[in-house]
Amino acid sequence: MSWGKGIILVFVIFILGIGIMVYKSMTKNIDLVTSNYYEKELKYQEQIDKINNSNRLEEKLKIEFDGNTVQIIYPDFPGKLITGEISFYKPSDAKSDFRLPVETGKDMKQVIETAKLSKGMWKVQVNWAMDGKGYFSEEKIMVQ
Repeated sequence: MSWGKGIILVFVIFILGIGIMVYKSMTKNIDLVTSNYYEKELKYQEQIDKINNSNRLEEKLKIEFDGNTVQIIYPDFPGKLITGEISFYKPSDAKSDFRLPVETGKDMKQVIETAKLSKGMWKVQVNWAMDGKGYFSEEKIMVQ
């Protein structure tokens, strides 16, 4: 085989390869993760704002785990009402996820028993508000 035929063969194989890739990419259906991605993006900015609000607090919300309980210690702002929701999110099993309302006692603590939680990694997310301003805190815990 001569050099000329070899070069032509390489070009033909290259062009066929490019043609196959273009065909496959044109026929592949690529769906969006969510149809309302713009709305989700706007809400994500709200989430970022809540995280920034939490980081600006002098006394921050604390999430502590001792193996048996999750203790959420809220910042002490006398006379202020704290409202919100606590989400227990298990990345490996969406059916295990659950939510609880924020309930601060006089000591500004909320204790949640973890005996019924399945073993593994959990994300404890506290989405709370005070005086109309939103805050967000998150902590990963390992239930064994």
